[in-house]
Amino acid sequence: MIIKGSELPEGGRIEADVAIVGGGPAGITLALELADSGLQVLLMEGGGGRTSPRADSFTGEVADGTRHPPLTLYRHRGLGGASALWGGRCVPFAPVDFEVRPHIPWSGWPIGATEFAPWYARAGAWCESGPSRFRVAEALGPDAPPAVTGLTDPDIESDGLERFSRPTHFGRRYRRMLAAAPRLRVVVGAMCVGVDTMASGRAVEALRFAVRPGHLFTVRARAYVLAAGGLETTRLLLASGIGGEWVGRFYMCHLEGKAAWARFRPGTSVIFAYERDGGGVYLRRHFALSPDAQRRLRTTNVILRIEPPAIADPSHVNPVLSALWLSRTFLKPEYARKLASFGYRGALPVGASALVLRHLANVTGNLPELARFSADWLLRHTLARRKLPYVATAATNGAFSLDYNAEQVPNPESRVTLTDKRDVFGVPRLHVNWQVTPQDTESIVAAHRALASALARSGTGRLEFDEDAIRGGYNAIGGHHIGTARMADDPSAGVVDRDCRVFTVENLWLAGSAVFPTSSHANPTLTIVALAARLAAHLAAQLGGHGQTGRADTLPQAAE
Repeated sequence: MIIKGSELPEGGRIEADVAIVGGGPAGITLALELADSGLQVLLMEGGGGRTSPRADSFTGEVADGTRHPPLTLYRHRGLGGASALWGGRCVPFAPVDFEVRPHIPWSGWPIGATEFAPWYARAGAWCESGPSRFRVAEALGPDAPPAVTGLTDPDIESDGLERFSRPTHFGRRYRRMLAAAPRLRVVVGAMCVGVDTMASGRAVEALRFAVRPGHLFTVRARAYVLAAGGLETTRLLLASGIGGEWVGRFYMCHLEGKAAWARFRPGTSVIFAYERDGGGVYLRRHFALSPDAQRRLRTTNVILRIEPPAIADPSHVNPVLSALWLSRTFLKPEYARKLASFGYRGALPVGASALVLRHLANVTGNLPELARFSADWLLRHTLARRKLPYVATAATNGAFSLDYNAEQVPNPESRVTLTDKRDVFGVPRLHVNWQVTPQDTESIVAAHRALASALARSGTGRLEFDEDAIRGGYNAIGGHHIGTARMADDPSAGVVDRDCRVFTVENLWLAGSAVFPTSSHANPTLTIVALAARLAAHLAAQLGGHGQTGRADTLPQAAE
């Protein structure tokens, strides 16, 4: 059943066994995993009703807006949450990411990779990214060609894969399942504005929700789960004084950027375009530092991907890339930031008319190629149910750029705090002070050096990169809000335990990337969904549920 918050009486109360705040991938997965448990489940989503709360509740301050995007950019109110915006990239954490790494302060998860692995299979089913096969031989078969013919090196893993969701909009894809589940109620258009604890502070007594200023009601449950996203969950904890000293600290995104060109030996086969497995799922390859190299070089986990050349530089003479650059102001903000490479950001630089003319010349000089690309893009991206994720086209001069995605070192001084400004419901807004350490950027430099050495030793090509550009040219992937309510073995090092329960509150759990102790290089959604499925099994066991709930060996089947 799906109910609009505006239909609920002011001052009323709803009761359930489990109350979940947030209707994004974490909340929807958790609710549907519990749907057949015999428990009464309530899923609360702030957006989606006709009288949805005002979007300005997402606003806040960013200490350095040149590096970190505005807080409104990657957040979305409505059933499905940020899955309405994502590109669908699904990557698991590597075993090394779960380990205590002596060279990475505050590293280590209370759960290990082996224990966690089965939940990735279930997460892949919910995300529609296919089976958990993230190596070339596993996904494409033992005879699949390497990414770069002749490149073998102990420091560089070149057989890693990213898998791509449709991308799945969780709200649209699973709406009918949510509506049909007999013991599940979904309330949309009602935002959580407070977590009330009992006098002892050891248990949640109720959650407060607002449809609009003055229209309030409460929710009571046996178990409460905050799954409202890394920033909103943190804001609720801070505003309610829950969770202890570590709430809001260790804020991590991922560092991304471009600072390298690769030129390969003539005749070398290079695979950089998207491939598809037997189920039609799109795949993409990347280079990664091996775990041994990470330990020896004392780096974080960094991947490098062969990309089309920087679109801002018209010397690529590619009509598709020039058309993308000329139209970049009409793209989604996340793609516009992705395409704004090598110094050309936002508005055109002074005296840029010559640059525009060169791009126009590229476009008009090869209209047939642009037309072929446009038709293919229409078929494989715009109209397709499983969409080609991104543009992968080569330059005429044989050069490829490389981009990087990099893990951050957990840093307690990188933090999210409250301001004295409040939203329309009276909840304090956020201040984000995202900080980058020298170890973060030097890890990226080390990864480039390692790949350059591997290419040189193998004779397959050369890598040219600018270390100063790496140290000064990174950005935050602003939709990855990680680590602000971290998981740990005990309260001296974190906010939640290995089962995502808040240490200081016996009936409150968290779901989402806020609980990640470390970030890996991986996009967080697949791991968020895996953790939510795992949490469902734990809650069902704790609360006396029954049925096929949260089992890693049974996969969900969604109605179209």
